[in-house]
Amino acid sequence: MLRAFGQALVKRRGTPQWDAVIRVTGVLCLLAIYPALRWPEIAGLVGFFVISVVMNGPLSPMFVAARVYPPFVVGLVATLGACYMEYLNYYLHEYAVFHPKLDRVRSNYWVRKSVELFELSPFWAIVLMAFTPLPYWPARILGPLTRYPIERYLLATFVGRLPEWWLYAAFGRWLPISTPVLILGTVAFTVLFLLFVLVKRHLATRQAQT
Repeated sequence: MLRAFGQALVKRRGTPQWDAVIRVTGVLCLLAIYPALRWPEIAGLVGFFVISVVMNGPLSPMFVAARVYPPFVVGLVATLGACYMEYLNYYLHEYAVFHPKLDRVRSNYWVRKSVELFELSPFWAIVLMAFTPLPYWPARILGPLTRYPIERYLLATFVGRLPEWWLYAAFGRWLPISTPVLILGTVAFTVLFLLFVLVKRHLATRQAQT
């Protein structure tokens, strides 16, 4: 039984990225047990931090959390959770973009032009992508691709995400919808998100087996 349990712990779950996410989330859940029991008044924030590692922005329970805690605190916790996830993303994407099979992709004309534009002002480029509705995934690729220092990468992410998610949290507190309805909507979004993750993981596993 112990052997089977040990094998289950080391078995890879889906893609390397999701495998890392699952393991990190599990560790965070274990670490969150003590502060949640020791300080019950912050138990909700502790749980929200764990959730924010894998679910960010308005699709997370941010709106609900803002009904209980100050919007700035909610935005700060969500930003810290996202930065923790981006720390993992940086190294996972670094491993991927420098894989020998992607040598031709890195030498592509448009990739080189994107790198040149990014290197004009990488810090503010990351801040812009983190704060505005622009997609953030180019930052996840260009940061590791240009060897941009991870400390600055995370700082830029923090600077961009904090005001954005503070505004989201403030909007959630103001939103003229009753808290029970808001909770029901959040649960529905969470279920859909988990179903999406499970389907994606299943497809990735089947692709790896073929």
